[in-house]
Amino acid sequence: MKKRIIIILLLLSSYVFSENILNYYLNNFDKLNKAELNKILNTTESSKNGLNKIIHGSVLVKKAKHEWFLPLKYYYLYSGMLEMKEVVKENFDNLIYRYIRGKTAFEILSYDFARKIFINDFEYIYIRVNDDFKNKFDFGEVLYKLYRIYEFDNKEKAKSLLKKLKEYPNYYRLIYYEK
Repeated sequence: MKKRIIIILLLLSSYVFSENILNYYLNNFDKLNKAELNKILNTTESSKNGLNKIIHGSVLVKKAKHEWFLPLKYYYLYSGMLEMKEVVKENFDNLIYRYIRGKTAFEILSYDFARKIFINDFEYIYIRVNDDFKNKFDFGEVLYKLYRIYEFDNKEKAKSLLKKLKEYPNYYRLIYYEK
């Protein structure tokens, strides 16, 4: 009986820990420096939890931006994207995993493979979004970034996204301030 209680408590603490890291990571996604990225890497490294693994992969990719040594930079990019690919493959319908991977891919659009991954993930979220996702995460960001991608390639798609973006005034304003 005591073993069961201990196992249940460990599982619950692991879940709470993962949720805290997720919130911290997404709230500070664009502000994390190299030291903070290393801290997150160390805390998520040994976890088998899908959420921690996707964050770990994303942090590896973000860490590549701080590397000047090309072989190491490409190693971080490749390992991070591969790790995220495996997590999404195991849990194909998880919108949170796709959100993190798509958000990470958007930051490295200069690499050809990233654009395709970003579009696949954010289009998947756009099609399958539910109220739970909209309440916890920034769906306006999904629409805005998709709009930015389609702005020059697919005017019709961009126009339809722009109409939906009117519901998110913070992002809608960005489009006109940037022009």
